[in-house]
Amino acid sequence: MKLLTIAYYELKRLIRDYRLIIIIISQPIVIALIVGLLSYQDPKDIQIGLIDKNPNNYSNQISQELKENDKFQIKEYSKVDDEEIKNGRIRAFVILDIDDVNVPRGQIEILNDPAGETIKFFVEGGVAKAVADTNEKIEAINISTNDLTPFKIKHFDYFASAMMVLLILLVVINLSSISITSERIQGTFERLFVTPYTKFDVIFGKALAQFGIGIFVAFVGTLSLYLMFGINIGNIGLIILINALAVATSVTLGLFISSITYTVVESVELAMYAFFISVLTTGIIAPMETAYKYFPYAMKINPFYYAVDASRRINMANASWPDISTNIYILAAFLLCFLMLSILLLRREAK
Repeated sequence: MKLLTIAYYELKRLIRDYRLIIIIISQPIVIALIVGLLSYQDPKDIQIGLIDKNPNNYSNQISQELKENDKFQIKEYSKVDDEEIKNGRIRAFVILDIDDVNVPRGQIEILNDPAGETIKFFVEGGVAKAVADTNEKIEAINISTNDLTPFKIKHFDYFASAMMVLLILLVVINLSSISITSERIQGTFERLFVTPYTKFDVIFGKALAQFGIGIFVAFVGTLSLYLMFGINIGNIGLIILINALAVATSVTLGLFISSITYTVVESVELAMYAFFISVLTTGIIAPMETAYKYFPYAMKINPFYYAVDASRRINMANASWPDISTNIYILAAFLLCFLMLSILLLRREAK
């Protein structure tokens, strides 16, 4: 009976916090909805670059079969443009080099976007189907598949590049989301503003401390992945820049969460909520091509989508600044947005 009494009062205490109840109830609904929308269909509209080195009747048939496949969006090229792969506009190049004298012979080479891990299997399957539908002597056509990258990459590199960013988010958003809330609960937040320190000093001082911790986490996480699994790392300067922006964005997002929650439990729950939504919508679970037709627009509201995408392209496709600069600008814009919201809400609360 005593056990039931304690359980009753604990439930009553939790239920009184209506914000916490809304967060808890909505989590399984929203996450289930996101997973369903992410894996809504077989891939569609995969951007393919098609190169026909020796146009003839048979290669034209294969080209037509590829164009009629609703999984692909075909764009014809005269040669391979690796910049199209580095910036993500093209998912793969299909190169036809076929002679149709008597029995069609030759080869088809597929050069994949290394940052599109699951897409390459659908591209290879689609090309094999196109060949099968146009020729009974399939053995005369050799199909080879390679990643278009100067690096020697492994399967794990696809996930490791994302983990660099997500490890930062996991640690930093939890710390920064309770930074103000814990001060508020202890009653020290209000007392800080009657000290000689300005509101600007207090808010940015906390943000700077969280940023320092985040940079340390980014360094340890990346170093651990490199030493334990030998992951590939591209332009180290760009990786440092992306990690620093990811840390700063995580800090300001955490401060924003802390400014709209009133208990530590609320802050932690909402931070974990934001973390799991971010993980699901960065493309690490499923590619954009499998999502419901309007859902990719929702994925692009997630600032960490741009950090993960840029990290993958640098580490796997040797992307340079022109290839990922748009991602950097968008991530910086999210950072400024979260920062301004956090300052406005926390300054208003401190009045």
